[in-house]
Amino acid sequence: MSRALHLDSNPLRPDFWVDIFANDHPVAIEIGPGFGEFLEFIATRQPDWNFFAVEHLSSRTRVIQRRIDAGNITNARALCAQAECVLAVLPDACVDRFHIQFPDPWWKRRHHRRRLMTASLVAQLRRTLRPGATIEFITDVEEYFRLAFALLEADPGLSHIGIPELPTTTSFSRKAEARGWQVFASTHRKNAGS
Repeated sequence: MSRALHLDSNPLRPDFWVDIFANDHPVAIEIGPGFGEFLEFIATRQPDWNFFAVEHLSSRTRVIQRRIDAGNITNARALCAQAECVLAVLPDACVDRFHIQFPDPWWKRRHHRRRLMTASLVAQLRRTLRPGATIEFITDVEEYFRLAFALLEADPGLSHIGIPELPTTTSFSRKAEARGWQVFASTHRKNAGS
């Protein structure tokens, strides 16, 4: 069984990933991994990468941890936390890829302030990315995609480079497919010198 992870409120050392994974492989962070289907899928297919999942619901984090333990997946970790809090303590330029898939759209206008994608979050994502590293964003809500895409495009340190491969391994992607909903996706890369 994996040991519990703790991130204190002080900025972390630049080499802190080595303490967590015991290697210096590139690190991908999945924000809002749901039940961990994509995390399990990608971690088992890319053993030369480390995968770090940040999930705000403790019940889902426990499901993800059980999935990691049952599969003996040594290159994945899960942390129950708010993404904004985790990003705030990460050092600059320490992440090689972010995955954000099917975040809660918070449909009601009065709840829009709870949406994950904001200008400040995008700035933190860019700050923590290494030059040339990427943010993959996927949703089945067109209005939310347009908002997120505009925020990513507005950051001068990021450039749109295309569409990521769409997952077919998560409950959220299967629900979208079953409903016949279109899936919207984009990949943005951190520019050199940003």
